[in-house]
Amino acid sequence: MNIKYIIGLIVAASIFSSCDKYLDVEPKGIVIPKRFEEFNAILNSETNTNSFPDHLAYASDDIHASYSPVAQDPIANVYFWKSIIDVDNDASPAIWGTLYRQIYNTNIIINNVEQTTDASDVQKKSLLAEALVERANAHFILATTFSKAYDAATAKTLPGIPWVTYTDVTNITPSRSTLQETMDNIIADLKEAEGYLSSVRLNKTRINKAVAQAVLSRVYLYMENYTEAKKYAELAAQEPHELRDYNDYISAYEFPTQEMDPEILWLKTTNDYTLGFYINYSNDLINLFEPDDMRMMIHAQDWYGNGWYAHEENGWGMYGIRFVELKLTQAEALVHANDLDGALDIINEIRALRIANYAYEPIVSSDKSEVLEWVLTERRKELAFGSSRWMDMKRLAKQGLGSKATRQSEDFEDLISIDPKTYTFTFEIPSRVLMFNPGMPKNF
Repeated sequence: MNIKYIIGLIVAASIFSSCDKYLDVEPKGIVIPKRFEEFNAILNSETNTNSFPDHLAYASDDIHASYSPVAQDPIANVYFWKSIIDVDNDASPAIWGTLYRQIYNTNIIINNVEQTTDASDVQKKSLLAEALVERANAHFILATTFSKAYDAATAKTLPGIPWVTYTDVTNITPSRSTLQETMDNIIADLKEAEGYLSSVRLNKTRINKAVAQAVLSRVYLYMENYTEAKKYAELAAQEPHELRDYNDYISAYEFPTQEMDPEILWLKTTNDYTLGFYINYSNDLINLFEPDDMRMMIHAQDWYGNGWYAHEENGWGMYGIRFVELKLTQAEALVHANDLDGALDIINEIRALRIANYAYEPIVSSDKSEVLEWVLTERRKELAFGSSRWMDMKRLAKQGLGSKATRQSEDFEDLISIDPKTYTFTFEIPSRVLMFNPGMPKNF
């Protein structure tokens, strides 16, 4: 079975049509640009910069939406944590199709850009490295969505995801590598990229060394390798940045634009611009905020007076990486290293910028479990509506640190809940993919 079926097959056609100004389709179906700027244009297309799958945002327990539990729409299926996302086998699979399309694009660059003759070796290596980071990140999101939670004791036997490195649509579909192989490949791509990248970049949607290090930090945190997670978070945080004091603002629309925001390291969005504006806080999330938390005062608005607070942001939704995430990763790693004071220093630094000045008091504790709970609570509040919550739900459930998540009706009646003690935080391989690849292992 060929690769076009793993991607849902509409992928290749959509790529060709979107890039037909400069791409030629060779006899075997391989898209081969000829000039460096053509590869550069692929990397900067909306397929890559707006590539976080909006469906996955609805899997987060941060969000409240008005879907019906009996709806069959893919977003509703994700929202209610059903194991099968897609019921239409004729459509490109949600999440899966989006990310393998991006992987296809990155492979065009990775496999061919060094053969161009109209750019320097430094330029070619830098673009290659950016594509490696994008490919690794896409595979990582796929792994956290369609594979079981990572555990070093079982990762060599659990199925990961198909690792795709080529662009020839006539190639045989790769089997699901083991989860350990998947994670090893992700790390290898990121470390190779880190070696080619410098601190220079054109804008926040582009990738430099700090972005590669930040993604490495996130991957290692997911794998519970706290030493490496902290190391790469600290390296990435050397990029110049600043955390804003919420006490200096009245509205989120006073914040800098996303491209100018000193809190954003890597800017990545989705194709659904409404996600950053019209999503509602779940009550699970609202209940975590203190009464004088400026994040709720500035970002949350009860537009219709019905008790469901909408999240407002200056710009499109942000599904890349913020510098505050790097600090929170360091704090979590410090707790696991029994440096509670170091972890609390970071948490208090963040809280002092987020809690109203008149109400702020530093938190103090010598209880490791309590400090870890504070770190994780702060992580959830600070990174709400971003790209890391599903990953966090999954890894924390495996550690016994997850919390029950509930979907509610508009009248605040509980509809469906998931228990982190029993729920796997894993979606089934799309039925369209299984239909064309009957030998591919299923998750359930």
